[in-house]
Amino acid sequence: MPYGVTSTIGQAGCGPTSLAMVVSSLTGNIVDPIQMCRWAYENGYLCEGSGSYHSLIPEGGRHFGLTVEGCMVSEPQRIVDALASGKFIIAIMGPGTFTICGHFLVIRGVTSEGKILIADPASKNKSEKEWDIEIFLAEARKSSGAGGPFWICSYKTGP
Repeated sequence: MPYGVTSTIGQAGCGPTSLAMVVSSLTGNIVDPIQMCRWAYENGYLCEGSGSYHSLIPEGGRHFGLTVEGCMVSEPQRIVDALASGKFIIAIMGPGTFTICGHFLVIRGVTSEGKILIADPASKNKSEKEWDIEIFLAEARKSSGAGGPFWICSYKTGP
């Protein structure tokens, strides 16, 4: 499916797909990757030929009703605490285990043993594994913008 004029969701839609997973999971309002890519494109978050601007995550999350807070590599305990309290984290990863250039994925939980659980829009296999937090701290995109490389997402219902 297309994402913008020259890109496809498979090639460049990991950011909107990650955001769609988090919005749908936290709010219960289902937004699929096609809808989110259309919204991202129409609102200027597609960097044609290379993916999505990092600002898609905090600004798009807020647009869809989430509370989104940036988080740095230097805050591993904040990441674990957020996951333990039921929040999701969208990460922008740099070269390494998950990508050769840049890739958004969802950090969705932490096990009782402290292992990290993910939802990788590009890999069911990686999504089924448990990971050490150190890999995310080491491989998070160094040149991230918009408060990243991690964005803690939550949703409050009611008053």
